[in-house]
Amino acid sequence: MDKLENYRRCIQSLLESHSHFKTEDDVENELIFDPVHDRYQLMRVGWKGLKRVYYTVLHFDIKDGKIWLQQNTTDIDVGQELLEVGILKEDIVLGLHPPYKRPYTGYGVA
Repeated sequence: MDKLENYRRCIQSLLESHSHFKTEDDVENELIFDPVHDRYQLMRVGWKGLKRVYYTVLHFDIKDGKIWLQQNTTDIDVGQELLEVGILKEDIVLGLHPPYKRPYTGYGVA
């Protein structure tokens, strides 16, 4: 399996595992996989009482052969989860941090 296809598979598997976490009764976990543009998200969508729930839990992009973590609203270190499935540390970019901080994260830079 080539590197890009492996990265897609790893991201989709990670998002699927996180989509099983329980939400409120009227809130659903939605998986969004776009392998054409290499964008992958886990969203929470629904209602909590009279309040609308609509936000991104996790968002990954694949750009220039690297996995970009664009959003993480969990307390889980998903970068570590990617490492545990064999993704190279230098191929993980924490896009949720500003460019000047990325060299200090221990992960890849753009």
